[in-house]
Amino acid sequence: MAQQYHNPFSAIYLVYPKDQDEYYQQYCRRTGRGSSPDRSPFPRMVDLWFAGLSIAAYKDLTPSDLTNRKTSNMVYGAIFDRDSWRIQVVMLIAIAVEDKIEVVAEPNRMMAIANGLAAAGVPHIVEMLESGDQEPIWNLSDTLADLLGGEDSNGQTDKDH
Repeated sequence: MAQQYHNPFSAIYLVYPKDQDEYYQQYCRRTGRGSSPDRSPFPRMVDLWFAGLSIAAYKDLTPSDLTNRKTSNMVYGAIFDRDSWRIQVVMLIAIAVEDKIEVVAEPNRMMAIANGLAAAGVPHIVEMLESGDQEPIWNLSDTLADLLGGEDSNGQTDKDH
């Protein structure tokens, strides 16, 4: 039986800046659009959002201030019920950003941090998708492998280049 965590984000929207609409449209596969995983590697918008959050946390980026920017509501945080480990990741990132554990008592604050970091990180993910002469999924794969010190799509490591 899978462990089920309490989801404090169930009724809170994940949002992204309106000016990133084109990224979500281009790189996320939507039902009925027939886009290729090679060109649109993210099955859902939440997956691109989470990749942005992750790269922003990895690079220690400052969360974007979304208070005066036009945003789009993506989905409620209840989406994390499917992958409950994401709840824990959002909480841990919020603790790291705030440098205090008490932030876990503030779900809206934690989601504001996560939304801000995702907004800061998505342009980095897009840059990775577009950097190279391959399909976006392979550009992303190679760039992440370089960033993390792994192999590229040709089976070479950083040391082999």
